[in-house]
Amino acid sequence: MPPGHRVAIVVDASIVIKWLVDEDDSPLALALRATQNTSAPDFVLIECRNVLLTKTRKKLLLPGDAMRAENTIGGVGLELLPSQRFLTEAFALALELGEPIYDCVYLAAAIATECKLVTADARFAKTANRFAASKDRVALLNSFIG
Repeated sequence: MPPGHRVAIVVDASIVIKWLVDEDDSPLALALRATQNTSAPDFVLIECRNVLLTKTRKKLLLPGDAMRAENTIGGVGLELLPSQRFLTEAFALALELGEPIYDCVYLAAAIATECKLVTADARFAKTANRFAASKDRVALLNSFIG
């Protein structure tokens, strides 16, 4: 990220997937995308594709719909941040919070860019906001824009 460049919010895969397929709160997620500058660690591209595969395997999404969603991931207007930059901090957060490193990479990115992390994962938001390093750094989609 160039010096002085700031993004408004960091989003995780739980938000991006709502941009790609119809889920509960997809309208809120789309409104978020329309009104905020959004960024995410670059591995969000892998995580979203994995969600599409899982939904297809569970028969929640038709293969053709999954392919259409996969083809649009790159065009959602998301600023991608290099994940490697956040791994050490994410590891420390994962140890402290007892959460998966995947979720903590998003949180570390939010902390490093001095942004809020917006997620649809209520359990993670509650856990993260209880700890000093990430207190009030995570917002739930429905409270952020709802």
